[in-house]
Amino acid sequence: MADQQFVEGRTKFYTDDELIAMFGVSRMTIRQAVQVLVDEGILERIQGKGTFIVKKKKMETDIERLDTFFRGWYLEQDFSVELLVKQVVPCPDKYCSRLGLTPESEVIQVKRRRLSKGVPVVVDNRYMLKEFGDKISDEELVRYSFSEIFLRKFNLKFSEGTIEIEATLADEKTAELLTVPIGSPILYRRIELMVDHHGCIFVGESSYRGDMFKYKSVLRSK
Repeated sequence: MADQQFVEGRTKFYTDDELIAMFGVSRMTIRQAVQVLVDEGILERIQGKGTFIVKKKKMETDIERLDTFFRGWYLEQDFSVELLVKQVVPCPDKYCSRLGLTPESEVIQVKRRRLSKGVPVVVDNRYMLKEFGDKISDEELVRYSFSEIFLRKFNLKFSEGTIEIEATLADEKTAELLTVPIGSPILYRRIELMVDHHGCIFVGESSYRGDMFKYKSVLRSK
């Protein structure tokens, strides 16, 4: 979009004539399509200036400390959770050593999808020790983060967390769960958490929509 214009910090969208030339359809079709994008909050019309792309503020999680990181689980007020999977499975090879288990050991797998205003934003996939997972109800899994469950239900105290974040592209399954096109930008996060007297009790990964979420951290000198 080489000839885009900027007005009050906004990026101007194509004109009707430009879209007609690009797609070879009628003006009525173009106006209907643009109106759909306006209704969805993707575009904005400004009287006398044109149509502009709406730059939405991304949700964010602070990863400076464990307590602020945990609060990011809720994303924002208009938040809901869907429980996709809760089942007993053999411990994945890549997680056995971290959980202190042998390959034939069983763990509880929990997969959840988090939504903001009804839009899927995150898919979480976790593996936890059966001694804890067996005691967590489905209702708890859609109401609370694991941090709250472990802290309140089991009276545990987290001592250390390891988080790895990398940029990747949505594969077919992830794209389906997050309702984005295959190949869309994804923030892929691996996590493991340690608690006092138990060591590592759960591990897993999350896929965040890259267009709706970001992480932040504050760096301080001594």
